[in-house]
Amino acid sequence: MKQSLWIRQLLLPAAIFLLVLIVSISWLYQRLVMVESVQQQGQQVQAALTEANQKINQSVQDKQWAGQYLKAYTQLQRSGFVGDDQRLTWYQTLVATSSRLKLSDVSFDIAPQQLNSPALPSGTLQLMVTPVHFTAEIPHEGVFAQLLEDLRVQEHGIFTVSECTLTLASESLPLQTHCLFEWHTLTPEAKS
Repeated sequence: MKQSLWIRQLLLPAAIFLLVLIVSISWLYQRLVMVESVQQQGQQVQAALTEANQKINQSVQDKQWAGQYLKAYTQLQRSGFVGDDQRLTWYQTLVATSSRLKLSDVSFDIAPQQLNSPALPSGTLQLMVTPVHFTAEIPHEGVFAQLLEDLRVQEHGIFTVSECTLTLASESLPLQTHCLFEWHTLTPEAKS
């Protein structure tokens, strides 16, 4: 009987000890899960912070780039190289220059604008070319050189001479010229 009493007396403290042990283990497990969750959240926050810092750095670089190149880009826009083609201005320039240099039998055809070939990678802008077939009678080579210089200095895109043929039919006649001029512009890429 004494032994049974002794077992009963130990049973209550053992049950309490066991209950405290189960509660402690449960609490410890919850704390470990919570620590792991906090660590994962910390990693997510760190990743978000790293991404935000990268965006800030990119923004700073973009701002520096814009500050560095904006003036040159604006100048290219004003010169007519960046933007829509200047067909009317080119027409007026060809008429005025031909008249001022007293060229005769002047004719020209400004062809439709087309993508430069080969196409160049240029981001959101495309290099376009507008061919101009030009014929005229020119008194002498000096006037022809002046014609090319006058067209080159116009600020309406970049002017190039693709090909030219000067022909002298006889010594008393003016030079016959047949040229292919090109005006180059950068235009925004068409969105499909």
